[in-house]
Amino acid sequence: MNRVDTPSLSRESLFRPVETKRASEAIFEQIRDLIARGELKPGDRLPSERNMIEMFQRSRPTIREALRMLERAGYIRTVPGSNGAVVLPPNDKNLENSLADALSIGHISLDQLAEYRTASETVTAGWAALRRTEDDIQAMERLLERMEGSLDDYEQSVSLDPDFHGLIAQAAKNTVSVIFNRTFSRLNQGYMIGRLAKLAPAEQLEMTQRVHQMHETIFNAIKRGDAEGASAAMRLHLMAFREDLSQDA
Repeated sequence: MNRVDTPSLSRESLFRPVETKRASEAIFEQIRDLIARGELKPGDRLPSERNMIEMFQRSRPTIREALRMLERAGYIRTVPGSNGAVVLPPNDKNLENSLADALSIGHISLDQLAEYRTASETVTAGWAALRRTEDDIQAMERLLERMEGSLDDYEQSVSLDPDFHGLIAQAAKNTVSVIFNRTFSRLNQGYMIGRLAKLAPAEQLEMTQRVHQMHETIFNAIKRGDAEGASAAMRLHLMAFREDLSQDA
């Protein structure tokens, strides 16, 4: 059954009027929480704008702003000419926002995130060595060339890191790994940029060069189909990253 056609009337009781000066944010949070708890599922439609105005007792511009926030965060997709936006399946955008929220309020720690990331991406790198195609290899080679050209610009260098880890996950042929690897890498960007910003230019370059060398070691193991070598190189890379962050704690 196609969930997109599910009537919204049975879910209207989930929503409640909003009493706040920042109503659009409160509406955003309320709908986001319903999605996170599974009370609104992928493929479900939200009520129409008209119904939401009545349910939340807020103006059309407020409702539209809340819907824009939800769409930008990756939770919904608006369908032109239809009644009600559609809830999207989990993706790297809304997963990143959910994990960022959990980090910011202390539900999970950066150390826990790093521990899980090490376990997950170590396995993914091994899969990539066994499953990569020639297209995967070429894509990683092109990205590594771009990364090498940005070593003297640490912000640009760090910004390319999620793409590298995403390509490894793509080579592993596992969609869950693609979502998680990109998400974890993006979440860590801010911490790494903050760490590098405190260093002198020569130290910044030394660190970006060291990270690039580790990326090349991982790539070379994947290219030659060495699953054990790729996993070991990824583990060393992520352990080094964790140690770099701990020095800044």
